Amino acid sequence: MTTIPVPAAPVASAAASPPSRAPIPRRRLDFDFDPASVPRDWCASDPFLSTFCDSLSVLFPEGERFFIDSVRHLRSGVADPGLQAQIAGFIGQEAMHGKEHRAFNDMLDRQGYAAAPRAEAGLRKLLGLGRRTLSPHSQLAITCALEHFTAMMAEGLLREDGMCGDMHPSVRPLWIWHALEESEHKAVAFDVYRATGGSAARRVLVMVPITWLFVAVVGRTHVRFLAERGVLSRPWRWLRGIAHLWLWPGYLTRLVPAYLAYYRPGFHPDDRDTRALLEAWRERLFGEDGELRRFVRDGEASAA
Repeated sequence: MTTIPVPAAPVASAAASPPSRAPIPRRRLDFDFDPASVPRDWCASDPFLSTFCDSLSVLFPEGERFFIDSVRHLRSGVADPGLQAQIAGFIGQEAMHGKEHRAFNDMLDRQGYAAAPRAEAGLRKLLGLGRRTLSPHSQLAITCALEHFTAMMAEGLLREDGMCGDMHPSVRPLWIWHALEESEHKAVAFDVYRATGGSAARRVLVMVPITWLFVAVVGRTHVRFLAERGVLSRPWRWLRGIAHLWLWPGYLTRLVPAYLAYYRPGFHPDDRDTRALLEAWRERLFGEDGELRRFVRDGEASAA
């Protein structure tokens, strides 16, 4: 896998950054996930890490649909044409993420993960409850919180070349593409929330229960996958994965400062300037000799 110079991680500023209104490209990609070609331990040849990522993937399709709906509910209150254009890009990207992760999740089902469809159905029910009982701004505040999680994880994946190298080539394109686009649109839901009168107090307060809920839902799905693999009762098979995430290299531990920044007065997602990082990855993936151009339908990709 070709390496690129990775810009140093930015230092978050103390004041809110103005929205950039950079265009958000909509790319139509098609991945093919053959159960016979994708190893079950596709991340670092480790069952814990692989099923952790599988657990995230199972939740993406319903989650992305909720994100799209929450932004659409308040879109009519946005007067800025630049933000309206970004909303269109956001919806296009999230819809494609849901489509491709559903294909990946179907592969997991065919590989014998019976918990995958059950976990997705459970999340659909939970999000349906939120749609029926919460106000549009509260739903969008949930989206802002979860988009912060995906943006943190996406930036970590793009900055840590070792993480990319840990992934099997049959799976890596999905996750790198998803990470790039999550980083490209990381501020859209936040900007819609703020432009339509969403309060900082509600946004911060919503993050607290959503953090616990996110950890609980992902953790429950992960435990079910480990149990189906017969790994849960054999800690020697998954302790290495825990150490990988929390000790060394500690990919999740490194996200803690970025997570806490969400509670800072004046926070904005663009406080972490990732423009140089994204420019490098766009060229790497979708430039003239880009690694993912073969997956693009109808030539719909650009490094810009």
